[in-house]
Amino acid sequence: MKNRAFTLAETLITLGIIGIIAAITIPTIITKYKIYVTASKLNKFYNLISNAYLRAKKDNGDIDTWNLISHEESTELENDILYYLIPYIHVIKNCGRTQKGCAPENTYYTSIGTTGFGAYIDGNPYYAKAILNDGEMISSLTYNNSCSNTGSPCAQLRLDVNGSKGPNRLGVDLFSFFVYKDMIAPGGLQNGINSDYYINRGDLCTAHVMYEKNMNYIKEGKCEPYK
Repeated sequence: MKNRAFTLAETLITLGIIGIIAAITIPTIITKYKIYVTASKLNKFYNLISNAYLRAKKDNGDIDTWNLISHEESTELENDILYYLIPYIHVIKNCGRTQKGCAPENTYYTSIGTTGFGAYIDGNPYYAKAILNDGEMISSLTYNNSCSNTGSPCAQLRLDVNGSKGPNRLGVDLFSFFVYKDMIAPGGLQNGINSDYYINRGDLCTAHVMYEKNMNYIKEGKCEPYK
């Protein structure tokens, strides 16, 4: 009996087909994996910061009794929301409002949509910031201490899921959470922040990543409120 085997041409054709399939599928798998990792980080942070908020309220009273003042009127750390939350989360570096080194040196230049986003956070006294023990960066922008559970929030928190690494883009690796009277809500989760300004900038993308585990909104260039 004669032994049969693949010819060189048949082997090369087979390898070529495998290569084409891999080129098509591997980028999709990698993208889905990155989104899954981002969603996991956002959910982990949401649990962390929500628990910190509950503990801060237990020790300091409701948020309307906190000494919160708009970032435009006061740059003292004691008037910022992060001042009340930091004691209940683990950080490896707390930059407060004046120290540098917790955020990228460059400005966050881009958003996912038509509304521009340019925020210099590192060293900007408008923002309090810190590095969490897993390397993520948290920053805060305080509005006031008068808020309900709908409508205008008391403050906004932003999480950079990969620290100072790029692309430093709102809705891609920088995500928003809003602080209300009795809760902290992921951006986009029925929080009354639904103007075109926020939709087209990317502030409302957080809930889509957390609960849908996709970033299809990047192609659309906007994030509608999550439903």
